[in-house]
Amino acid sequence: MAHALAKENESFIRRMVKSGRYNNQSEVVREALRRMERQDSDYLNPPPLTPAQLEEAYGPDPAGDAQERAVGEAAYRSIRRAAKKGSRP
Repeated sequence: MAHALAKENESFIRRMVKSGRYNNQSEVVREALRRMERQDSDYLNPPPLTPAQLEEAYGPDPAGDAQERAVGEAAYRSIRRAAKKGSRP
């Protein structure tokens, strides 16, 4: 299987072989593909959340709940006032 590479890619592959990290060009390309596969796998299958992360994300939030309730009640009062006046809020 033959592939065309940009000059920068060819230069990088030559440098990796010359540095002694790899024995030949094929090893460089195979390592690059393995890293891409690992990166894709990590992205598509992230590690499960820890109990602390679950608690932070889904646990009770009294301050946030109170703020949401206050905003909702204010909106409800505004709508009721507008309805009594016969206009839109």
